[in-house]
Amino acid sequence: MTSWSPPTPALLYGALLFTLALASLFFGGFTRLRLLLTPLPSEPTPTLPLPAPTFLLGTTAIGLTTWLYPTLLLGCVLAVSMILLGFGGKKPISFWGLHRTQPIRDLALSLRTMLTLFIPIIILLLASALLTLALGLPLEPQPAMTRFLEARDTKTLLPFLTYALIIAPISEEIFFRGTLFPWLAHRLPVSQAQWISALAFGAVHLHTPTLIPLTFFGVALAGIYRTTQSIIPSILVHSFFNANTCIIILLARPPLS
Repeated sequence: MTSWSPPTPALLYGALLFTLALASLFFGGFTRLRLLLTPLPSEPTPTLPLPAPTFLLGTTAIGLTTWLYPTLLLGCVLAVSMILLGFGGKKPISFWGLHRTQPIRDLALSLRTMLTLFIPIIILLLASALLTLALGLPLEPQPAMTRFLEARDTKTLLPFLTYALIIAPISEEIFFRGTLFPWLAHRLPVSQAQWISALAFGAVHLHTPTLIPLTFFGVALAGIYRTTQSIIPSILVHSFFNANTCIIILLARPPLS
């Protein structure tokens, strides 16, 4: 049986990523994290005044689509969220900050934020894995991740990458940050709305070992939307983080036996 060690490109990429992430933390990163995780009392926050039955009906429609017709998820999330915003008296373009015309600034902000979040999420992921083992629960990758690890051809990789880099970031940010978070923020203190919407975000991934880091990630993404008043940076951060994860896996995965 031959031993396996990470390929040199994976080690080089990991070293570069860790160095940039560490630099990002020490050069303004801790302040940035505090702003994302701790809302200020005077800070404006998007809110969505909507009756609970109406919101739950829309959420049910999205859940059924995810279960029965996952290929229609993005369209369903966009349509349902826009309808819910309409019932709440909000215009999606302005409410989600889609009129924002600062692509270079948004890209720079998103890359910097992704690097700032990288080390805390890795630490939480390791702690969550240890906790999972301590509780006697199985430490297994998500089924989709297992398929991605085994994929070796474009036909298999392309749908996964399309979902991970485009469909998931857009649909999840539109619903969890652009709809659920402001709906909760209308009813609860902003900090509670961030954590509850983030916990829902982590829970829907149905993977115990990643619940804690995904919840933290969700809180930060809600903070990005809250502080920028636009969903574009949160979509970019989400996409960059998924892309970074895919790159690490593609560079470091062992060959098929």
